[in-house]
Amino acid sequence: MIQPTGLSEYERLDALLALLFPSTVYLQNSQSITGHMHSLRLLKLSNGARLLLKASPSTGTPLLRHERFFLETEARFLALLGQSANPCIPQIYHYDPFGSQLGSSYSLRQYVKGTPLSEMACQLTLQQRNGIDRHLGFLAGTIGQNVAPAFGSLQQVAVGAGKLSWRDAFCALFESVLRDSEDMFINLPYGQIRDELSRLQSALEEVTLPRLVVIGLGRSSHVLLDEESKQLSGVIDFSSAFWGDILMAEVFENPNPAVISGAGLPLARTPGEIIRLLMYACYRLVSQVTVQYYRNQDETKEFDARRRLTATITKMMAMRPV
Repeated sequence: MIQPTGLSEYERLDALLALLFPSTVYLQNSQSITGHMHSLRLLKLSNGARLLLKASPSTGTPLLRHERFFLETEARFLALLGQSANPCIPQIYHYDPFGSQLGSSYSLRQYVKGTPLSEMACQLTLQQRNGIDRHLGFLAGTIGQNVAPAFGSLQQVAVGAGKLSWRDAFCALFESVLRDSEDMFINLPYGQIRDELSRLQSALEEVTLPRLVVIGLGRSSHVLLDEESKQLSGVIDFSSAFWGDILMAEVFENPNPAVISGAGLPLARTPGEIIRLLMYACYRLVSQVTVQYYRNQDETKEFDARRRLTATITKMMAMRPV
C-alpha cells in the first residue's frame, strides 16, 4: 500500500473512519494480516466492530489480467448484495478506487470471523459436512438469483460493454488467462486447449440468462466455519464474481449431492452441463498453474493442477458436441 506522507498509520486510519462513523467511534487496534496478494488489515473499533481494510497489492506484485480488477469486482459484488442481509456475505462500508485517504485503492468491509474449512475438514462428521455443503449450494443459488442484461465481468456489464452470449464471454475470459500463461512462457498444451474449447463451445450456448456467479465459491480456504458449532459462518473473497453460468462456481465441480440439493438443482446433469463443467474445470486448472508461476508458489500444487488438467483435457476430448 502506498502511504501518504505526514501522518502516522493511526492518524490516516482515524481520518478514514471519521468519514464513515460518528465522532465517538475511534480505532482501538490495527493488525496486519499476511500471506495474501492484497494488503489486508484488521481494524478493531471502540464500539466493538471489527472491519477488514483491503488495499491494492504492492506495485511489485505480478498480476494476471483479470486480477487487476479484483478489488473493484469484490466491491461491486458486495454493494450489489448489500441488501440481501445474508449473514455469510459481509457488509461493505466504503470503496475508494482512487485511494484519496490511503494512497492506493482500497475497500473497507465487515470482518468475517471463522476458521477456514481447509483447516477443519478432518474434524467434521459426515452430517456436519453435508450441512456445510448444503448451505454453500444454497448460497450459490441465492447469489445466482441476481441477473444482468449481458454476460461478462461486473465492470464490463456496468458500463454496457458486456457480451450478448455466454460463449463469447467465457471464451474471452479463458483466452485472457491463456495469454497470461503465454506471456510467462509456461509450458501448456495451448493448441489442444483452444481446439477443445472451439469444438465444444456449442454447449455454452445453452446458457441464455446472465446470472451472478462467484467462480471461486466453495474453495476450502475461502469457506469459514464456526469452531464450536462446525457450521458455515461466512465466505471470503468475492473477487472472482462474474455474470455468467452459476455452474461455473467451484462448489459445483464434483459436488457432494448436498450441494446440488442446497442449490435446488436436479441431481442428473445434461450432456451440455457435463461439457460445461469440464470446460470450467479446465479454466480453473490453467489459472492455478499460471498463478503458481506468477507468484513463485507451491510446486506441489502446480504438479497436482497439471495432473488434473491433463485428465480434464482427456475427458473433454472424449466428449461429443451437443
